[in-house]
Amino acid sequence: MKRTSCEIGSPYSANQMYVPIARGKMVKNAKYRKWIEENSKILLNGIDKPTEFPVLIDILITANHNWSLKHDPDNCVKPVLDLLVSNGILPDDTNKYVESVNIRVLYFPGPPNVRISYEEPAEILFNY
Repeated sequence: MKRTSCEIGSPYSANQMYVPIARGKMVKNAKYRKWIEENSKILLNGIDKPTEFPVLIDILITANHNWSLKHDPDNCVKPVLDLLVSNGILPDDTNKYVESVNIRVLYFPGPPNVRISYEEPAEILFNY
């Protein structure tokens, strides 16, 4: 069972990921694409690809009181999963590869930050 983690920059909200370009058509906005690009460099240097699936993902956001009052932690899950998929850490964000996602917010007086961790499944000791 392998557990690994990486600390990236500020969290990104799913509410701000896409912009409409035509009737019923949405694309990733420039700010979101830049967030992925900046954090991809950090992620690829800091986290290994899992070898066993599905993984348990833990997202820890350290943020000050102002950030906590203005943002919903659950809106940060999709951008983090997209970051993991776009960098080949996860093949996809379906249940086949992701068993669960846990997100926590802890008070920290500095700027908001995200720590992404995953744990591979435990070895099966017996079959039924």
